[in-house]
Amino acid sequence: MDRTFEAARLDISDLAGRMPGGSSLAIETIRKADMKRLTGLDVLPLATLSLRWLSAPNLEAVPLPATLTELRIWHSSKLKGLKGIEAAPDLETLELRETGLLEDAADLKSLPKLRSLSIVGGPPSLQKIASLDFLNGLPLTELTLTAIDGAKLDLTPITQLPNLEQLYLHGPNFQPSELAKVAAAYPWFFDQLMDLPDYPIDGMPCKKCRKRQKELFLKGKKGLWCPECDSKGLTKILDDFSELVASFR
Repeated sequence: MDRTFEAARLDISDLAGRMPGGSSLAIETIRKADMKRLTGLDVLPLATLSLRWLSAPNLEAVPLPATLTELRIWHSSKLKGLKGIEAAPDLETLELRETGLLEDAADLKSLPKLRSLSIVGGPPSLQKIASLDFLNGLPLTELTLTAIDGAKLDLTPITQLPNLEQLYLHGPNFQPSELAKVAAAYPWFFDQLMDLPDYPIDGMPCKKCRKRQKELFLKGKKGLWCPECDSKGLTKILDDFSELVASFR
């Protein structure tokens, strides 16, 4: 069963006897005055929970069901930490989209089954993260950091994920030396960067030849490149970056 409610109209007691195991619930517009309506949420046999516009600095006031395997929190600018997430020890997938400055995510270490983590910003603001130290040793196989303000981020913790198989890093201002650390640790990620993925928006072709552009985001460099019209400059950028990666191996 999949249900969506505005928090002001949420009646947990009504749902308690009608939602079968493995259900999905989305709750939106959770104002401070509506937080009390979440009482009893933890008795629902949910597999998936989505919280939008959550008016809370962390998850301590959100009674998460222990049955959760997937949690999504988005458009929640007041959220700055994840204390309380330990109430869902079977969580496998976590998506944070357009939250406040993420200051404290240390409680992720209490999630032994967490395999996929996605932290995403959105226009016009990049997602800010105080530190990635919380990543150290997590059992992740997939990590996505998209539209991130990476200007001052140390990416070393990403290199210390023993089970990582998929990585997507996207932001206009990651330091080349930080990206090089990661590329040196994961040769498949280096190949991924060198393959230059297509820019996903069709409406921004090369102004000269009108062909689709490629993505390569390095601080101080432009992010979109035409393999034909920008070939000389692009070759130099890739050669310089390859040398930088080699210096970390």
